[in-house]
Amino acid sequence: MDEVLTLEELAAYLKVSETTAYALVRSGDIPGRKVGREWRFLKARVVEWLMQAGGEDMEQQSGVVQRDEHGGEYKVEGGREYVAMWLPLTREEKAAQLDKAAREGVNVSELVADYLKRWAQA
Repeated sequence: MDEVLTLEELAAYLKVSETTAYALVRSGDIPGRKVGREWRFLKARVVEWLMQAGGEDMEQQSGVVQRDEHGGEYKVEGGREYVAMWLPLTREEKAAQLDKAAREGVNVSELVADYLKRWAQA
């Protein structure tokens, strides 16, 4: 029989906080199963997951910023890919956009998208 770990034992085994272990579980990175209200993990599957992270699947490692074939930066979190984008603005312009978002109570991403649309049309 394979050893079964609780969430607390998983965190101790990975040498991370329980919060971090739970985030990995919720994102689907670590294979586990809910039994009643508790999470359980097969130690062999956790070891398999750890070995994958250092092997061929390194580019899919969650939360790690990597470079694509064009030199762009990206990371994968919770099964979604996020790309980094260099914006055509100075740090002062960025600070002004952040201040504007805070003042107007709007999402910074929306302001950046509007800024890029205006920049592309210029």
